[in-house]
Amino acid sequence: MSRPQEPKPVKLVTSVIYSDPKAYEQALSVLKQKWGEIDFIEAHFPFTSTEYYTREMGKPLWRSFFSFKMLIPRETLVDIKLFTNEIENNLAKEVAERTLNIDPGYLNDAQLILATGKNFSHRIYLGRGLFGDLTLMFKHHEFQAFPWTYPDYQQDPIRSLLLKMRAHYVRGWHEKKA
Repeated sequence: MSRPQEPKPVKLVTSVIYSDPKAYEQALSVLKQKWGEIDFIEAHFPFTSTEYYTREMGKPLWRSFFSFKMLIPRETLVDIKLFTNEIENNLAKEVAERTLNIDPGYLNDAQLILATGKNFSHRIYLGRGLFGDLTLMFKHHEFQAFPWTYPDYQQDPIRSLLLKMRAHYVRGWHEKKA
């Protein structure tokens, strides 16, 4: 018989795609106020893997990844995604014209889960209109992609960045046990 148990907290990770550096800095400030110190950041590299956001945000597009020092319970991902949606709306130029896209998720020793409002066959409903996307799985000392994994998450530099974030997370757990 399986016995329910609380899983250990996870590392909050966030990707921001943006066209307006000022809006990015404002969003980053709000996120730090909410979740505290950032322990890893890779900022301002060109986002060219898709044209999906250019109609709404324009060009050029940039992307930053960061993770927070504070760990979170997995079930808070819904609240986090709803909060980041509010930030996007508050920083929009006009109705439905975002200046940035914030994609929160969490990372642990085994996987990367991203929050999304779009349903699909491999996504699990989390509540309040949001789904969890199993984006990557950690196996054989690296992140493994799935057929549905976003193309840019299947390759470097993103996979290498996520490996560094995972190492931070795992190292932190080993230090807590000692």
